[in-house]
Amino acid sequence: MVFSAPVWLAARLVGAERPTLLRAIGALAVGTAGVFVLALVTGPLVFLLAPLAFLLAFKYMLGTSFLGSVLLAILSGLGYAAMGYFIGSGNFSGGGPAISV
Repeated sequence: MVFSAPVWLAARLVGAERPTLLRAIGALAVGTAGVFVLALVTGPLVFLLAPLAFLLAFKYMLGTSFLGSVLLAILSGLGYAAMGYFIGSGNFSGGGPAISV
């Protein structure tokens, strides 16, 4: 549920038709399942097609346009970076463990 919070917030910012937390969780689950299916079908091409699975999941589950789902993916990526910054070690260079004793 923590990983769906940036997607949910980005869906609200983009103006999706159905920006609920349960749909954000479902979109991430469908996107992940789509990546696994693409990996079985296409092999190494999955690295190029994996973003398409998430973009289509965002489009159809959250009710955005294709450009809206691209913007949603960018905003949620920024949300993940902010989560890593504030919850993690406090820097983007990755210099050490998240919790130091």
